[in-house]
This record gives sequence, C-alpha cells and structure tokens, in this order.
Amino acid sequence: MLRDRDRHMPLCRSTSDARPRVLLADDHPGVLRTVSAILADDFDVVGAATDGDEALAAARQLDPDLIVLDVSMPRLDGIRTIQGLQQAGSRGQVVFLSMHDTDDYVGEAFNCGGRGYVLKTRIQRDLACALDHILAGRLFVPSLTSVGGLVNGSGHAMCLHDDGPAFINELGGFVDDALRRGDATCVVAPERVREALGERLRTQGWNIGGPSGHSRYLAMDTVDALNRFMVNGMPDADRLTEIVAELDAYRVRVGEGSPPRLTLFGDMAASLSLSGSPEAAMTLEAMWSALTSPLPFLTVCAYSVACFASDTHADFYRSACAPHSAVSNA
Repeated sequence: MLRDRDRHMPLCRSTSDARPRVLLADDHPGVLRTVSAILADDFDVVGAATDGDEALAAARQLDPDLIVLDVSMPRLDGIRTIQGLQQAGSRGQVVFLSMHDTDDYVGEAFNCGGRGYVLKTRIQRDLACALDHILAGRLFVPSLTSVGGLVNGSGHAMCLHDDGPAFINELGGFVDDALRRGDATCVVAPERVREALGERLRTQGWNIGGPSGHSRYLAMDTVDALNRFMVNGMPDADRLTEIVAELDAYRVRVGEGSPPRLTLFGDMAASLSLSGSPEAAMTLEAMWSALTSPLPFLTVCAYSVACFASDTHADFYRSACAPHSAVSNA
C-alpha cells in the first residue's frame, strides 16, 4: 500500500540534490516542533520564527527556498508577512498553515502569492507533499472546492481522493460552484458516483437528471466516454480532438460569462490506470492538456488512492501529477 510518507517522496529532485531550505513561522512552539520533525528527513529546516516580524528578519538572513507560514499570528499575520516578504524581494515560496478551511481564507492566501495551503489538522499527511508539489511548480490546495476559484478561466488540476462520502460532498460543492458561476459543466464518472452526485446537487436546488434536466449539466459514464476515443488500447488523437470540439461547442451554446467556461470533472485516466494501462492514462493526460490549453476549460482529473495502492506505483504517482498545475488532496 502506498503510504502518505511515500506520496510525498521528492517529486522533482534526485537523491543527489541539495535538500531544500525551509523557514518555519508559527506562534505555537508545539507546531514548530511537529513541523520540524515531519520535514527532517527530506528538507533542511534552517530557522523558526514565532511571529511575522521574526519571519521577515529570518528570511532576509537565511534566504530559504520555502517558507511555511501560519495564517494567524500576533502582531503581523501571515497575509501581511507574505506581503512584506514580497516587498523585500524574498525568493522563498510560501505554503500557509491554517485552522481555517473556508474558501475565503484559501482564496486570500493564494491571491496574495501563496503557493500552497495546508490545514493544521492535516499537517502530518499533507505538508511535505505540499512542499514537493510547490517545488515542482504546482499549487497545493486543501479541497476540491478551492480549485475552481484559483484558476483564471482555464487549467488542468488533479484531485486525489479516497472514494468515500467526503469526496462526494466535495464534488457536490465543486459542481455547485461551477453552476453558480454560469459554467457549462461536465462530469465523467461511474454510475454510483453520478447518482450520488445527482442526489447531492438536487438537495442544493439544482434540477439534475431526466429529460428536462439542467441545460448546463452534462453527465457521462466513464466506460462510454473511453469507448468513444480508445483504439487498440490507446487514446486516438483524431477522436479525442472531435470530442474536445463537441465540448467546446457545448460550452459556447450553454455557458454564461464572457467568455463562457467549461468545468469538467472526470476519472478516465484513473480508470485506465486501474485497468492496468498506465501508459494509456498518461498519453490521455498529455493529449488532453495539448488540446484544451488554448480553451477556457477547467479540467479536474480524479484519481482514487487505489491507483497508487502499491509501493511499485510511486513512479506512476509522479507521472500522474506532472501534467497538472494544481493538486488537491481530498
């Protein structure tokens, strides 16, 4: 079984690379000790600060690669601290720690220049992983519902999930937000996920399902979608191009806004990997990125942890992360 510790093995560094230098800032000494212990194996914790002023002084002196910054600190909070770091020309990339999980807090943290956001209740699971994703050039967000607000019109993100009720709740919130924005939406998933999602959306007031369902909500079965473009076990570029064109026409026809956007959530690559075709999964990811990057598509690719259920799958985890600009560990 791929453990949490394995999932944050360095994603973009060889074992011969120098360990990234990390500065910590939190007003709770216990948190500083915990974070230092978690990062000790893969990172060089070069300093610790207990407030924003100390963090600014330490950053000037130590020039860290990464700064782990508490959102809520006395005197100078995390948001004002990152602003001070930017004014001082700090090159350290910031990941925020917080007890707050609302999208307002998350959005403000990223809007002011943060690259990651880790809930304090999930430090053990997420922090080292978040730092590795940031070093690889990706955002690390705490929830699926945060993704839509962080992408300006288009993007290709990854959602890692455990396929439980919490995942359906997050997916429901994600699709609800997309519909409220006026996006054309498309969900590609197995029947059980589509049914559970439909029930969740109906409780939120959306007319989902049946011949008179909502015009901006399109749901497709994973197997049916794959059958449309898979040829001899691999994605066919011409067929996939046709599907992208159909989805783009759907976006223009029903989407609202200027320009209208398509929000798509799907598990096709994950389905291919689970069926023993990781090469096909990664080919699909690469083709999809190339075809949709010029378009106002927000694509979130869902991967169940079952896709990485063996220690031999660590390399595939890195490959699966690579095409995506943001990762949500739901």
